Amino acid sequence: MAFGTLKADTLTHSTAGSLATNYVVEGSAKAYIRFNAGTTINGSFNVASLTDDGTGDYHYNFTNAMSNANYTHVGMGGNVGITDDTVTTALANIGAFNASGSAIDDTRMNGHVTGDLA
Repeated sequence: MAFGTLKADTLTHSTAGSLATNYVVEGSAKAYIRFNAGTTINGSFNVASLTDDGTGDYHYNFTNAMSNANYTHVGMGGNVGITDDTVTTALANIGAFNASGSAIDDTRMNGHVTGDLA
């Protein structure tokens, strides 16, 4: 069943006020992932797959590509530092390291992407 198209420039709540729809479209998460060391995905949105590229080095592929590689990507871990050194329109990379700077696998890793979808 097709529902058609809804077009609106503003969303208005009865008590909370109004918001321009571009804040919803441009400001919402376009992808997220929570995973354990290895390739066990615990939760995700717009993520097609997760690849283990080596100790503490992972990338995840988007189901729907970003419009360009100038989006914001944030990586987080349980007890480690995280770097997001490689991003393309199709994937984001997460690298995990300990306080000494050595690459490690962590059991609680997350990635979050905001930007424009293609």
